[in-house]
Amino acid sequence: MLLKQLEYFISVVDHNSFTQAAYEHYVSQSAISQQIKSLESSLGIPLMVREKRSFYLTSAGEYLYRNGKHMLLRIKNLQEETARIGKDSRKYLRIGYLNRYSGIALQQALMRTTKRYRDLDVRMYSGSHSELNQMLKDNLVDIIFIDYWQTTEKADSISYAISTATVVAETPKGYTLEGAIELKELADLPLILVCHEDQRFDEEEHYRKSLGFGGSFVQVKNLEEARFLVSAGQGILLVDRFKYLVDTIPGIERKCVLNHGKPIEQDYYFQVPLHNSNTYAEAFKDLFLQVLDEF
Repeated sequence: MLLKQLEYFISVVDHNSFTQAAYEHYVSQSAISQQIKSLESSLGIPLMVREKRSFYLTSAGEYLYRNGKHMLLRIKNLQEETARIGKDSRKYLRIGYLNRYSGIALQQALMRTTKRYRDLDVRMYSGSHSELNQMLKDNLVDIIFIDYWQTTEKADSISYAISTATVVAETPKGYTLEGAIELKELADLPLILVCHEDQRFDEEEHYRKSLGFGGSFVQVKNLEEARFLVSAGQGILLVDRFKYLVDTIPGIERKCVLNHGKPIEQDYYFQVPLHNSNTYAEAFKDLFLQVLDEF
């Protein structure tokens, strides 16, 4: 089966006319008809039943038409993306990461990436679960760093398991004398959500369902504002830790969060578009794993 034969066949079905298909492809009607007959011959089955001035598809023809259209679209996208990469001399990498992540592994991996690829233009974007997934869907980032909540396999993306992070509570200084704290004990102060107002419901659902938090919430727009509230005793912020966090913050203490005596953990993933063409995203992922192995 030749690609041109498939194009002719789909065009005839789209227009319900051999004449219109021939006009679209600047060939004669007899040439279109001959190519479709050759296609049927190569497959060894009829794709359509021809009548005097019309035709209808066989079951095999219906199948080829439906799936062939998707195949042609993918081939077109492949051609366009290949041409774009060949013409685009820029080297860039756009990384999205979850705004509750707090650690230095991401920064260390970024430093190693830019050291290896000195002319690489790297952009970092922090966001909530829904923001990151929308950015990936809209091709605004090449890779996102996110916990398990949004990593169900989708037709347009692939997830790679990275590591397990421990959930840590950033609390006001002196909030508790214990080195760790049970999740149910956090309910007397609101849990701070770092997100936009229109994403608040989704974020609350995440903490209620995945972590089992039963208290109230307060929403802020950025991590700096969240930590102001924590240091003022107005809320608690949950962050994820990979082995160790960044430097201490004045007025804030970090406590491991327990659920019935066991540390709460979150699985983290890198997620990329299914047809990702940015080779630097793969390199960044490998360097991040290298950093974690050295901790």
